[in-house]
Parts: sequence; C-alpha cells; structure tokens
Amino acid sequence: MGIETAVLAGYAATAAAAVGTAVSVYSAMEQKDANKELAAQQAQQAKEDAAYAASQAEVQARQIRKATDRQRAEARASLASSGVSVGVGTAEQIDQDIQRAGEEDALMAIYDGKNNARGIYQSGQLAATRSRNAATAAGTNAWTSALQGGSSLARGWSKA
Repeated sequence: MGIETAVLAGYAATAAAAVGTAVSVYSAMEQKDANKELAAQQAQQAKEDAAYAASQAEVQARQIRKATDRQRAEARASLASSGVSVGVGTAEQIDQDIQRAGEEDALMAIYDGKNNARGIYQSGQLAATRSRNAATAAGTNAWTSALQGGSSLARGWSKA
C-alpha cells in the first residue's frame, strides 16, 4: 500500500504541475493579448488627440483672422471718419501692418498647434511601443513557463 500511495502522490504532483503550467501559460498569453490591445488603443488615441490639437489650432487661426479683419475695418472707419483717404499712404501702411501682424499670429497658432499635435502623437506612440514591448515580454514569459513546466513534468513523470 505504501508504494501505491507514493505512485499516486507522484501522479498527483505531476498533474498539479501540469495544471500550474497551463494556468501560467494561459495567464501570460492573456497578458500579451491585453498589452497588444492596449498598444492599439494608445496609438489610435494619440492619433485622434493629435488631430484634435491640429484642428483646434486651425480654429484659433480662423478666429485670429476674423479679429484681424474686424480690427482693419475699425481702423479704416476711424481713419475715414477723421478725413484721411483710406487705401493710400499712411492709412494703407496701417492697414497692411494690421494684416501682417494678424497673419503672423494666425500662422504662429497653426505652427504651435502642429507642434503640440506632433508631441501628443509621439507620446502616444511611445506609450504604444511600451505596451507592445510588454506584450512581447508576456509572450516570452508564456514560452518560458511552458518550457519550465514541460521540464518539471518530464522530471516528475520519470520519477513516477
């Protein structure tokens, strides 16, 4: 009875090792899949956030241009009401200066928005890369667990 009990205990230990290995491999593969999914979500979110930042900069530039047009109109009206000929000489120079300054501001808003968008996109891509690396590590962990479990099973089986 003692030998049979030892054999049964050996089989039980081998079965437990097999189950443990299977759970470990399954867990690592699930982690790998989750990290891959996270990487895809991070990349997509970065793309959308960057597009939003660029779009927001375009809207801001449009608002600056509208404000510039209002400022130019007010300046022309003010000059015309004081008897100055609009569209020639100093009045024309003032109008051009307002237009140039407004366009510079609008272009800076677009430039800043695009730089911001690029930074957002790059940060998202880095986060996605970290998640892909974690997925690769989890896949490697799954293989390692499988090999270690297989080795343990082989040793346990030969003892049984």
